[in-house]
Amino acid sequence: MKLKNSLLLILFATSVFAGNPKFHRKIRKMKDVLVSVVPDVDSSIWESFPVESDNVNIQVLDKISGKVFKSKLRLGQPVRFGTVTIDLEKAFVNSPDDLNEVYAYIKIQEDGKVVFNDWLFASSPSINLFTHPVYDIRIEF
Repeated sequence: MKLKNSLLLILFATSVFAGNPKFHRKIRKMKDVLVSVVPDVDSSIWESFPVESDNVNIQVLDKISGKVFKSKLRLGQPVRFGTVTIDLEKAFVNSPDDLNEVYAYIKIQEDGKVVFNDWLFASSPSINLFTHPVYDIRIEF
């Protein structure tokens, strides 16, 4: 099971970082190869392959006031919180029956300068932590 999940994570990460949607179709075709290498991989795993999403839920903590703001972030519609502007570049979600996960490529600007431009993961917010003296920004399921 661990090997199966590891292989899927590697394939997904490769396709995401390649940034080419055509690559996703190629990965899906790799099912036969994976099944021949790891015989216990069943076809249901490919039904829950991450799919693109046009929105994610974000949570913004204002560290000074202690207030938490929740908002839906949509592709092409930046959201402003105080001095930062948050823009969703790309997002993927897994099915809830599988590994419940949300992956989002976020660009954060402050005073016109890009201060963060990377992937955020709902299940592991500390992987690519956005560090800022005033705001803590996370994506949610």
